[in-house]
Amino acid sequence: MKVLLSTPPGKTTELWPPLGLLYIASSMKAKRGDEVKVIDAFCENLTSAELSKRVMEEKPDVFGINCSTHTFLDAIGLMQELRVLRPEMKLILGGYHATFAAERILKEYPCVDYIIKGEGERSFPQLLQHIEEGSPPSDVEGISYLDGGKYVDRPFTLIEDLDSLLFPDRSMLDRVDYGYFFQNIRLTFGKFTTLCTSRGCPYKCTYCSCAELSLRKWRPRSAESVLDEIEMLYDKGYQCCVFVDDNFIHRKKRVEEICDGIKDRRIKMQFYCEGRVDAASYELLKKMKGAGINVIYFGVESASQHVLDYYQKHTRPDQAIQAVKDAKDVGMIVVASFIIGAANETREDIDRTIEMIRKIRTHGVQINILDCLIGTPIWSELEKNNIVGKDDWKSNHRIYEYLKDGISKAELQKCVVDGYAAHFNSWKSKEGLKDLPGLFLDNSTASRIILGNLLSLKTWKMMSEGLRAKVMDSVMKDGSESPTVIQRLEGSP
Repeated sequence: MKVLLSTPPGKTTELWPPLGLLYIASSMKAKRGDEVKVIDAFCENLTSAELSKRVMEEKPDVFGINCSTHTFLDAIGLMQELRVLRPEMKLILGGYHATFAAERILKEYPCVDYIIKGEGERSFPQLLQHIEEGSPPSDVEGISYLDGGKYVDRPFTLIEDLDSLLFPDRSMLDRVDYGYFFQNIRLTFGKFTTLCTSRGCPYKCTYCSCAELSLRKWRPRSAESVLDEIEMLYDKGYQCCVFVDDNFIHRKKRVEEICDGIKDRRIKMQFYCEGRVDAASYELLKKMKGAGINVIYFGVESASQHVLDYYQKHTRPDQAIQAVKDAKDVGMIVVASFIIGAANETREDIDRTIEMIRKIRTHGVQINILDCLIGTPIWSELEKNNIVGKDDWKSNHRIYEYLKDGISKAELQKCVVDGYAAHFNSWKSKEGLKDLPGLFLDNSTASRIILGNLLSLKTWKMMSEGLRAKVMDSVMKDGSESPTVIQRLEGSP
């Protein structure tokens, strides 16, 4: 059959290839030999009309699209249009949001034929076999659909042996110059891609869906498998790569093996990764930096222990301070995220967090007002207490919509602006200016970012007092806070 897979229509400056779809496409081609194409509508910045036109030009037998909570309504709008334009085409929905809202989606939106929950490398080819045969797919793992109005649902299972998966076929995408830009500042240079070395998370942070999506299991690929893929990318000319794992440094020995292998195979690439502050020892960070892992993202979240406990983060503020210091000391670029608006958080707590942002002076920062997303423990608690609205599951919402006695929307937005200002001003200080030459000399990624943007007038405009106005304009638009260098889609590899 002819199968077309796509990301939702939309617009982004974070141009990362859709690994999840590429994994599924590789699996389909190997197991069935279908004609498979992938459209990265999100990174191509396609409108719904433009994507619809592309689909109709391809005339596939099956069209599959993924979605997060933020892109769900755009994906559904497209599927409703395609159902009218090409009624014989089977429409399949997957991704984070579809996994946690499958029954609601199928009963409210008849344009969706099937929903695949969780990982799709095994289930998608199985579903295609049933579609081709005209038989009910009731034995497919993670399948949800309506049969004569009756809801049919099978739980999803995890792929335990990630080494058994074929590498994602990045050659299927040729319309996007992948990379990462923030406010017109380019943060990656050369041929760029992303890579998944592990899936899942054993922790259960209340604002995150990853634990639920991965059944609280962390599954690593072997160091050998990871190194084989990295070497393949290096041979094809890739220069920069983001490890999209939620817990790249979860197992120290595996990280050390990967770092040693990068050096042994003489691979000269620049890598970005994410890690927990309680797993980031100085020795490990030093080894990572020596292998070319030049950028690390830490989820710090708050300077107050009781707020971290509310998030079930299982970390301490002093661990975050030490991890940031150690990463900076070994010459890494450090990006930190912070969340404000927890139910037990006071204005004094937020002020403490803003002071922490100023004090630790990471190279990049993300400050978010707490989101309430379906699939997270926070959402489940709100729904259990009948606080959310009837249709709230269809889109993302901020905590200030539900906490009557919490800090107001206007004040939280001001705190975000104050936090970014504190970060910016910390680098204007004597200590900050003193650190810059060392970073330039010790970190090749930092030097490329600085030199690559040196002649950009917009860069220097951003590095002025006009930054405050830009940030204020951003946070006043719900869902539009500054993205990070290492930003993951909700639970998606």
